[in-house]
Amino acid sequence: MDAREVKRQTADLMKAVRKGRLPSSVRIVAQAFEELGLVPGSVSKEDARRRFNDILWVAWKHTLEVLERYEEQAYARGIPECLMRLLPNVTEAASRRSREEGFEDGVLMLFDYWYPYLREAFLSVSQSRKTRGGGDFELQFGRVLKLAEIPYQEVKRAFRVDFMIPSDEAFQRNRTVAVIASAKRTLRERWREVVEELYAMRAPNVFLVTANGEVGEGHIRHICSDYGIHLVVWDHLKRDRYRDEPLVLGYTEWAYERIPALEQFW
Repeated sequence: MDAREVKRQTADLMKAVRKGRLPSSVRIVAQAFEELGLVPGSVSKEDARRRFNDILWVAWKHTLEVLERYEEQAYARGIPECLMRLLPNVTEAASRRSREEGFEDGVLMLFDYWYPYLREAFLSVSQSRKTRGGGDFELQFGRVLKLAEIPYQEVKRAFRVDFMIPSDEAFQRNRTVAVIASAKRTLRERWREVVEELYAMRAPNVFLVTANGEVGEGHIRHICSDYGIHLVVWDHLKRDRYRDEPLVLGYTEWAYERIPALEQFW
């Protein structure tokens, strides 16, 4: 069995499995917020800013739960159904083995043939989650900004999405009071390119916001000390590990203190 052909066939198979079964990130994030009751008007501007960290944390966790429910529906039946269509001769042979040798032998034969495809399928599931994760976090962050009534404009960049606060036009007019918040779910890939792109904008209020739970000393040194960019992390990380790092902010501090200090000039 040619490994490259298995990869190609499985890639096509997974596209077929996801089509019509797995909603877009926009829909899944929207559903997560709706299930949590985090819709416009559900919290006040003041409360959303004061609870910015908690709201984003809960939404971040719940979005994965919603995705997992759809994944279970899509993959549990979708993968075997598509494999049976892809390999009908294997399915027929396993069925004959079940009748002749017993159900157990038929199942073992089926999975013996299916294994290379199943391996690639679950690698695809893992990769899909990573790919979706970054986009999901950007959507979650944007929705919490709306709940907190922090105006923004999304601008797509090479390696990230920037939230220009209050707008790109305001940034062009006076970059000393406007804000760039760049969302990056993890600091594992391309974060150096992101930092260099942000630094090149020569703006004083640049914030790299992340859901990364493991922010190392190297990240702090490179992002904050070397480039003078603020890093926004979960409140507990700021409190427990970076209390004395002035360029590291918790989400609540950022939304409830830093944004209002600049907002008066917009």
